[in-house]
Order: sequence, then structure tokens, then C-alpha cells
Amino acid sequence: MADTFGLEIKGDQSAVLRFEKFPDAAHDRLLETLRGIEARLEAAVIAAEPTLTGALKSETGGAVYDHGNRIAAVVGVRARGNDAAKAGALEWGAHRGFIVKAHQTSLGHFWSCLVDKRMVSVPDYNRVPNIAEQRFLRDPIAAMSDEVLAEMRAALGEAVKDEGLAS
Repeated sequence: MADTFGLEIKGDQSAVLRFEKFPDAAHDRLLETLRGIEARLEAAVIAAEPTLTGALKSETGGAVYDHGNRIAAVVGVRARGNDAAKAGALEWGAHRGFIVKAHQTSLGHFWSCLVDKRMVSVPDYNRVPNIAEQRFLRDPIAAMSDEVLAEMRAALGEAVKDEGLAS
């Protein structure tokens, strides 16, 4: 194959395959290979996710994007706003304090004694979460990285053989 290419895994989250010119013979093989990898990775991520309500699993998914000269397989949590922050805290852990603003709330007890509900003012206070990192996104790709690289290399090798360019 006269075109030059490179294959690398960046950090623990993404694989990058670069060609000077994307060969047609390799495109279909790589697309098929990436679809299989994406499906297995999505299943591994969902299996590794912590489960309390099931909301995180419902927001997790994958896709393979084919842009002609670039193919990408992506698996992640498709959450927005607070849900994205919650997913990030579960993946990376959370131990940094934050200020809870002053607010009013309804209180129906004092210590263990029930009383008629009344509104009370709660002053500002500092809350420090203690959420351990779950690594449900990073660990599956790390566990699969050698296998993924081998599959991608095999797909390229098959494309070269199909084109009769192997020496």
C-alpha cells in the first residue's frame, strides 16, 4: 500500500488511525471492524456501570461515524447538565468541597420528635462529597486496547492482501 498510515491509542480513551489518503480497500474493512469493536465496548461499559436507578445505563450508548476519510467509534454517556456532572463524578470520583447556598426548607421534626411542619432557614454550608471513582468508561477500553489494535492491524492486513499489494 503506497499510502502512509499510523495507528495509535492516545491516553486511555481514544484510538486514532491516520492516512495520507484513505484507501478504499481499507475503508470497508475498518468500518466493519470498528462496528464490532464499538458494540463490544458499549456492552462492556454498560456492564461496568454502577447501578442504582438504571438512569446511567439508559443514557449510555455508542455509535460509529463514517466521514469518508475518517471513521470513529465512540462510546459514552450522553447526558447533559447535572446528569453529565453526576456521570463524571462516578467515572472520575469527587472529593472537592462546594458551597450549598442558603435556602429555606420544610422541617417536620426536631431531632427524633415529630412536630407540625414549619419552614426553617438553612444558612450557607460547605459540602464535601466522598464519591470513589468507578472507571466504568476508562477500564473497558484499557482492557480491550491490545485486542483492538490487533483487530485493526488484521483488518488493514486483509485489505492489503485483497488489493494484491502485499509483498
